[in-house]
Amino acid sequence: MNKIIVLLITLIVSSLAHAEKPKSVYMTVWRGCEEACQGFFDYIKTNNLPVEVTLRNADRDKTKLAEFLEEAKTLSPDLVVTWGTSVSKAIIGTREEFGNKTKLGDIPALFMIVADPVGAGIIDSPQTSGRTLVTGIRNRIDEEVQIRVMREYFPVNKIGVVYSTAELNSNLNTEKLQSLEQKMEFETLVETYELDENGKPFPGQFDTKMQKLVEQGADVVYVGSSSYNLANRDEFTASAVAHGLPVASAYDSMVTKSNALISVSNKYYRVGQLAANQAEKVLFEGVEPGSLPIAELSSYSISINMEVARNMSIFPPIQLLRFAELVNADMK
Repeated sequence: MNKIIVLLITLIVSSLAHAEKPKSVYMTVWRGCEEACQGFFDYIKTNNLPVEVTLRNADRDKTKLAEFLEEAKTLSPDLVVTWGTSVSKAIIGTREEFGNKTKLGDIPALFMIVADPVGAGIIDSPQTSGRTLVTGIRNRIDEEVQIRVMREYFPVNKIGVVYSTAELNSNLNTEKLQSLEQKMEFETLVETYELDENGKPFPGQFDTKMQKLVEQGADVVYVGSSSYNLANRDEFTASAVAHGLPVASAYDSMVTKSNALISVSNKYYRVGQLAANQAEKVLFEGVEPGSLPIAELSSYSISINMEVARNMSIFPPIQLLRFAELVNADMK
């Protein structure tokens, strides 16, 4: 692994309830061991599962993924866990490329935090993978639900999106919104970032894009899936608010750790714990991954940033206050 800085975490938990040799898991993540990754580890620790986890961090660098794939194949763990669309496509591969098989050969695989695993070609349907050795977690709240919750808050007739066309998930997310336009009677206003020769957005574009959305009459800016917007959430949300545009997001952290107004999401930590529960079935119950349904949490969370609501004079109605987690509720 020379020339590549990797993060290696080995977790070995012994348990009186599990006397057998520890199972081995190889996990590759995209941007460090964040909430979902931590939830996975905590589930293993809390349930005293004898598991050794080798963690590799791509640190948002796709060039590292091919080497991680080769290392996983060499180590031949009992299970490979992938975080994110880019990682999952690079390590598992798509159905178009490999059909029922994967890049990993005979090694079972489990994905999590993939915004649209069907659209990305990783699985066959939202319910089943269609691949013998692949299972995973659905963590995204459908756009139809997102829009209905937004409309519980304020009128939504024009939804603005700003994203990089180099991000597959952002493209898929926008296509999903557009497919709902007629059914739900709204218009999608699309603005895309100008990209450099490496496919990365030029800096300093937020104000220009927000102004264009205002000129087109956007009611809200929606961030359904965008690694770039998430990574630059403070600048993104500040620009939107400065232009009088509330931000709605499928990322809870854009509300709890930045200045988006509302989010409808599954908490990443709980997604990681659900992934570990799925992994337990494969590792200790001998369940074939492909026979498991694609798992999802039974409920979602609504978060509202009350400081943003007050500053923008967009106060949530009573029906939302009954269910939402209020962020900055005590601030004057």
